[in-house]
Amino acid sequence: MQAESGPAGSVTEDRPIDAASARLALFERLETEGVLTDPRLRDALSRLDRGVVMPRAYVRRSEQGSEPVVWELLDGAHPEDRAEWQDLVYSGESVLVQRDGERLEDQVRGVVNGGRMTAMSTFTPYTVEVLQRMRIDAGHKYLDLGTGPGVSLALAAALTGPGRAFGVERDEHMAAFTRSSLDRVGAGASVVAGDALDGHAPAAPFDRIHSGIGVPCLPSAWVDQLAPGGRLLTTLATRTPSWSGQCLVTRTTGGHVEAVLEGGPRGHLPLHGFTRLTARHHLQQITSHPGKRRPTAFTPPPENAYGFWLAAAYLVPGVVRHFQADTVTVVAPEENSWAVAGHGDGTVRIRGARDVWGELEHVHDLWVRAGSPAAFHVDIPDDGAPQHVTSGTGTAALGWELPALSATA
Repeated sequence: MQAESGPAGSVTEDRPIDAASARLALFERLETEGVLTDPRLRDALSRLDRGVVMPRAYVRRSEQGSEPVVWELLDGAHPEDRAEWQDLVYSGESVLVQRDGERLEDQVRGVVNGGRMTAMSTFTPYTVEVLQRMRIDAGHKYLDLGTGPGVSLALAAALTGPGRAFGVERDEHMAAFTRSSLDRVGAGASVVAGDALDGHAPAAPFDRIHSGIGVPCLPSAWVDQLAPGGRLLTTLATRTPSWSGQCLVTRTTGGHVEAVLEGGPRGHLPLHGFTRLTARHHLQQITSHPGKRRPTAFTPPPENAYGFWLAAAYLVPGVVRHFQADTVTVVAPEENSWAVAGHGDGTVRIRGARDVWGELEHVHDLWVRAGSPAAFHVDIPDDGAPQHVTSGTGTAALGWELPALSATA
């Protein structure tokens, strides 16, 4: 039930918001952390009024794990909300902007119970990393898929120049709101409502394509709409949220397509309808019954050994890691099985019918035998056949088949 307190944005401001100082603090922090290196992107960040793009934002007021979730919608134009809203919008963190596909023009500030967040901005350091990796130049034609509130699209449009950046957003309400807000900041970008998996054929081909949604494999429409010399960047999603894969597709000036998959610390959420695994419902059981202890010679590599963890996401399917645990804890929730590593004492506790620790050991052996690869090649057949990933050639190469686009549940 929503607590009504007047239409969002209905209260007149009684003091100015120092948005310029907030923007300056944000990109100076990104520069200090070594994330922001492109002076053109710095200029774009300094000019983008995030308050226009995200005039309202949801914050969680209930503890993790409690149901239903209690949210509060902050309105940046309301004196009681302004300080917290501004801190959130310019924090660089992901900002929640839409609940249950609502019309954003009809949002009412205040507390609301339950529901699901259906649109958000991306973690700003990741947005910066992506845009810099895309190598966007003036005059490039740019396509943003899964646009959401449009922060990334607005920044890309500042790099391409007006009329060269396009966004596709599945939710009609979100698309309409983003189109309007980007017009107000003078972004010079176009936003259409549609299925991101189809790309945007009317404006194709594109020099740069970025997907803000994770997909199980590369949609053929995206590859087909990539211009010679173009770059396409997307997250390849698995059912586990623990280990992300970033896929960079390039098309040579001669038309040849090459794709490289690398692991990393973060990625975009998967497309709508993709069911991901969680260890949350097993945490109490793991604490109460950690399992039978056995010796192990396997010490998992560090978290930044992204090539191994990425391979594990595919070759040890149905497993998710509980990162808040004191030691490495992995759970196969659908088999009610888990493994909890000892505190550096050469032991592991195993519980359930599935030995997920043994599976990780096996994949680690294969990964080492393949040369501990950090990157993998993705084969994209022209005929729509399954896409395959491989670390190289030879009998020791590590590889797997990507799930089809229909594998969303």
